[in-house]
Amino acid sequence: MKPFKIAISLLGRPGSGKDTQAELLAKKFGLVHIISSKVIKKTLKSRSESVKFEGKIYDIEKERRLQKSGALNTPAFVSALIRSEIKSIAGRGKGIVMSGSPRTLKEIKDELPLLQKLYKNNIYFLHIKISPDEVFVRNLKRHRKDLPELDTKKIIKKRLAVFNRETAPVIKYLKSKKLIIDINGEQPIAKIHRDILRILSIKFPPDKGE
Repeated sequence: MKPFKIAISLLGRPGSGKDTQAELLAKKFGLVHIISSKVIKKTLKSRSESVKFEGKIYDIEKERRLQKSGALNTPAFVSALIRSEIKSIAGRGKGIVMSGSPRTLKEIKDELPLLQKLYKNNIYFLHIKISPDEVFVRNLKRHRKDLPELDTKKIIKKRLAVFNRETAPVIKYLKSKKLIIDINGEQPIAKIHRDILRILSIKFPPDKGE
């Protein structure tokens, strides 16, 4: 299937399945999947003490400490990284799907105008909803190989608090502008995927064999 120039952002509590659904959408529609945690991790692997984005200098060691603690990285730092990714992908004529971004009001207010400029009306924000109890159940089970330190009760509790403080306002902000739709995340993966496709209501040519 030919790539389609569209921007989709999946938001939700830790462990809501954002990455899984983003991968399914990326595969189906030929989108580039932006995982903010991986973009950040790649940058933090640098041996440099600082990095410069959009004329501003950011302390790499400080950002490493924030990530390991379960806290969010500096919003301006993350926003600069993600905007750079968006510009690069859009410049190649491709669509994107983001999981877990934007995570703060600073990021959404920085990224939304750029998305609207590059993708016009083809922008969709989706909130995959799961309960706080489900957050603990899922995160304690998964034990990620890349960031295992994030899957402990102490850090999960902290990440959930960070979500409530930083990302919940993003969802509220998007709802005030009628730009985001809730999806029940406590369903089988395939059912969530079907719900997303139904909400998007985009007329794509069917895949061969469908």
